[in-house]
Amino acid sequence: MGRTLWLALAVSGGCKLDWVEKYEDYDSPEKREAFFRNHVVDLHRDNMMFSGGLDPFVLHEIESSFVQGNFIACILLCQLVVEHCLANYFVLTEHESVCTKGFAKLIDKAREVDVIDEVMGTKLTALRLMRNPHVHPRFGAGKGTIIHRVIEQGLNYNELPVHDGIEAIKILGDYINHNS
Repeated sequence: MGRTLWLALAVSGGCKLDWVEKYEDYDSPEKREAFFRNHVVDLHRDNMMFSGGLDPFVLHEIESSFVQGNFIACILLCQLVVEHCLANYFVLTEHESVCTKGFAKLIDKAREVDVIDEVMGTKLTALRLMRNPHVHPRFGAGKGTIIHRVIEQGLNYNELPVHDGIEAIKILGDYINHNS
């Protein structure tokens, strides 16, 4: 297991790490880099063109964060890219006002006008729910908190950022490859 992942996971000496084996395909920087390049985008190919709100520098930040095992950064950056791409779709259209109404409304509008299908809408909503506890200050075990996500997902507390970071990368890859 990669040192970075073990350090990220072994926050408390008393925690059980029996769930770690589930993530052996992502347990080193090399494995995470290969996954990103094969399933999201290989930023190191020649003649790459980006449009529709995709910024190669932000994609590089996501790849770097993923390779280093900064899983919460992956969640936040993946959501940022998708929200900007969706908003970009509506700029200079009759739906432009939705661009500043938040990610949930962008997803709903994109579904309404068939920019994305129901499956992609469900994935983007899952990405939004992964991100929310990290950007909105809510406390306790109520809806929208990290503890609520841990319970709802049935995960170990230390597993949640790893699980969600990997899932965020997968959703970003699906979005980019579905909408390119």
